[in-house]
Amino acid sequence: MRKSGFCSVCLVFLGSTGGAIAQPVVTDFRSPVSPVDQSGANKNGYYDANLFLQLTSGRGYHSGEDWNGNKKGKGSTDYGDPVYPTAVGKVVKIFDPPLTQKHSWGKTVIVVHILPDGRKFFSLYAHLSKIDVKNGQIVYPNKPLGNIGDANGYYAGAAHLHFEMRWVNDWTPTSPGYYKTLTVANALKYLDPTLFLDDRATKVSMKLQAEKLFVGSAEGIQIPDYTPAVLSYVTCQGKTKSLFSAVMAGGIDPSFSTEEGPTSKWDIDLTGTIVFGPDIDFQIKSSQDCLFTIVVPGNNFQSSRARGDMIEAASHTSFSRVKLETLADLGVDSSSAFDLRSLCFDNGPNTAVACIIHATEIGNPLSRWILWYEPLTDEYIGDWVQRDLNDMD
Repeated sequence: MRKSGFCSVCLVFLGSTGGAIAQPVVTDFRSPVSPVDQSGANKNGYYDANLFLQLTSGRGYHSGEDWNGNKKGKGSTDYGDPVYPTAVGKVVKIFDPPLTQKHSWGKTVIVVHILPDGRKFFSLYAHLSKIDVKNGQIVYPNKPLGNIGDANGYYAGAAHLHFEMRWVNDWTPTSPGYYKTLTVANALKYLDPTLFLDDRATKVSMKLQAEKLFVGSAEGIQIPDYTPAVLSYVTCQGKTKSLFSAVMAGGIDPSFSTEEGPTSKWDIDLTGTIVFGPDIDFQIKSSQDCLFTIVVPGNNFQSSRARGDMIEAASHTSFSRVKLETLADLGVDSSSAFDLRSLCFDNGPNTAVACIIHATEIGNPLSRWILWYEPLTDEYIGDWVQRDLNDMD
């Protein structure tokens, strides 16, 4: 059978640390404001008034998203509206300047979240008028952590929520909310919030019955060949774990089999990822009833995904600065049915510039490719390289 660089089921196996998880693992995500309505048709909805990495005149590139109310008159009509955690997590930082102190961040809360594959990310909520949580508290997406504000009057007349997602928690009250210039290293600290949440909005779940063999192809998993899984996890008796950590904890004893024969759990590479491609059947047998869930990424926000792909690719080179002002939509290559975009990089003013050409397959939007381009010589460098599951975030 044909092997593919993309997978319909990707399982991440993590060794057990032997200790209890201090907080619940994230399996559901939501917007921090509700309802979201980018069109403005719903006067009680919210729209993103300042997009992630959008260039703002006089300030620079925005490190998050600014969510504002669509209510008539806009302005500060959303002042005091509830702000929700984007997922279950634990509060790790609170910045609460007195009301008499105007501050560009204002009242700010940071929450850490644990994904089913063991990775952590942080969500940040700024400019709040009120904080209803404490440091170290476990928070849930159905209960507000605070209310929309204007940073103690710093944004008087323009109350809104500044929302960020980060891989690292290096925020301080003097951190920039905008970057005049953006390094590759700084760009990689952040997640595009809307893209991240959209990629986790669709879940496909299958029941694993105790002591019965679960066969991937026979259970009706209808996921297109080009679609990878952003996350895969197993929930047993209310606990969510990666398969391997569950094995180590003794809660589930799966065995695997592919077209190439059975795979012993002791043969698993503990540091890597086992991938069952779209044309490879897989089998799982568990010792108790469990729910096997695949989180399927969306096909939306292609420009944001392309930008992230190109920045990630540049992180493996010597180029240190993202020239975001060069981000361009090159249109459609009619001969190959690809949407093309480009982005350039350098090492600061008056240094050599190199660019990346990004291609998104129109028929399969999650099939993406990159190619280096040298503008001085008008030459393409190397061959097209396909992006894979590891580049989704």
